[in-house]
Amino acid sequence: MVEVVDMRETPPFLSWRGIIAGAVVGAALSFVLTALGIAGGLSFLSPWPGQSHSGLASWIAALWALIVTIATFLIAGYVAARVRPRAADVPPDEVEFRDGLQGLVTWGVCVLLGLLLAASAGSAALNAGSSAVSKFSSANSSPLSGIVSALATPPEGKPVTNAQLMSPDEEKTIEAVFMRSFGNDKLAPADRNLVTSIIASKAGISQEEAQKRVDDAYTNAIAALDKAKKTTEMTGLLTGLGLLIGLAAAWYGGVRGGASRDTNVPARFRLRSF
Repeated sequence: MVEVVDMRETPPFLSWRGIIAGAVVGAALSFVLTALGIAGGLSFLSPWPGQSHSGLASWIAALWALIVTIATFLIAGYVAARVRPRAADVPPDEVEFRDGLQGLVTWGVCVLLGLLLAASAGSAALNAGSSAVSKFSSANSSPLSGIVSALATPPEGKPVTNAQLMSPDEEKTIEAVFMRSFGNDKLAPADRNLVTSIIASKAGISQEEAQKRVDDAYTNAIAALDKAKKTTEMTGLLTGLGLLIGLAAAWYGGVRGGASRDTNVPARFRLRSF
């Protein structure tokens, strides 16, 4: 009895060359579309009063980000599956699943690549700005910086000197007090007296006027912190939803790329004469 052994080489389940090719194409396309979106968004902003469309620009930016996400992962998945070797003697459903999985892995590579690039860019920016942070106050990075710095403004009619009204340590102290009291309707009496004494001495105003400034500033600070918190939460939610939509687009792109490969769809541009 002779046993017949199939010596034909079985193609790999995934083609990493295709995955890398799809990720590179997707990253390049994302960069180009994002640059176009930034250029288009700037056209909706104007330094002249009444000529900006900030609300419309925000909606268009969100819509464009969704379009970029879908287009990027769709093309990346398509390219990754299109260049994957055709699997012989494999049921059609299994071929479609493998092509979709090819797009899914490409999606994962694109996401990890984006995270690495973002981390590298953030690290470079942090190192480049370390000298500036050590020279200037870090209060400018806080959503409360403008509110706190305006507390010690001299009253109307009093000349403003070139000297700094509050030191960085004093501004940090007031910000820390406001942050510590976040969630409360008003400042604790001890914190209120501390901030009031600083403002009264720096601005040259009475304790009563300083207390009114502090109360108004705390109300504005709570509103600013709440807005920053909601913005962060909304940004995270939209980012997660966008990536999930991109996952579906990459899977669909992989399935379509595999179908084009198996049906020998020509990959070329056709210029027709009119």
